[in-house]
Amino acid sequence: MKKLLWIYSVNAQGVYLNSSGLGMLWNRSKKFQDQLRARISPEWELLIASYDINNTDIPKADIIMYNEMDQAYIADEIKKRSIVISFQDLVTWDFDNIEKKLGSFKKERGV
Repeated sequence: MKKLLWIYSVNAQGVYLNSSGLGMLWNRSKKFQDQLRARISPEWELLIASYDINNTDIPKADIIMYNEMDQAYIADEIKKRSIVISFQDLVTWDFDNIEKKLGSFKKERGV
């Protein structure tokens, strides 16, 4: 099974920054994550993370995904192998568009 890491929020040493994931109600975001996880299984294992901008380690995953609103916080090395999801797709729960971006990225990169 391949690993898809969603950087759902960003923080600086545990203090959340004003990122896209922070504004979502926890129970709503949990439902979103569960539904996305169900849609991409069994091919993908969906991992959810908060990214610490002070940590220089590159997260371990076949593909990394994050929201466009968090782009300013994401390290360039991570950007090179990531899918950027629009904030509108996140807010409207546009799973079809997210899956389409994942499929295109996978095909383009041979993952």
